[in-house]
Amino acid sequence: MAILFFCGIKHSGKTTLGRLVAHKAGYRCIDNDELILKDRPELTSIRQLYRSEGKEAFMAQEASSLEAFLATKPENTIISLGGGACDNERLKTLIKAEGKVIYLRVEEKALLKRILASGVPPFLDSLNIEGSFSELYMSRDALYGKLSDIVIELSAYTDINESAEYLFSRLTEELLHGSQ
Repeated sequence: MAILFFCGIKHSGKTTLGRLVAHKAGYRCIDNDELILKDRPELTSIRQLYRSEGKEAFMAQEASSLEAFLATKPENTIISLGGGACDNERLKTLIKAEGKVIYLRVEEKALLKRILASGVPPFLDSLNIEGSFSELYMSRDALYGKLSDIVIELSAYTDINESAEYLFSRLTEELLHGSQ
């Protein structure tokens, strides 16, 4: 498969694991956030775009930047998508047409712990952190489950290299043999 799209909820390891698996597979790895920043050099961060122009403008740019990259006809590429890609209809249509969608599924409590390691993000209700994350997790988990060609269950890894080995092994099995 020439293009694999890694999707999942924030902090599921899309970019980190994407880079490790890409190296092992002889692919290249691109983070869609990097494509956005390349297309919009006046921005210092993705958060700046989201805060200054809003969610709809962010999602339009997210799809537009990926579309421009895909127009270059990349081969042997893993593309890591943002955690909210499942909410972007234009992006979902694009990725389904261009490659295989791989959902990196991680247990809810493990993701919340990773997210909170750097403080409470603005998308969570600071008065009900666990409840608001649980609601978000359940919604996005269902959306990613429907969107994906392959769902890979990842443990709450302690060793990123072991997780990358496991992911590479599972992808090889799924893509070559079609078992699931």
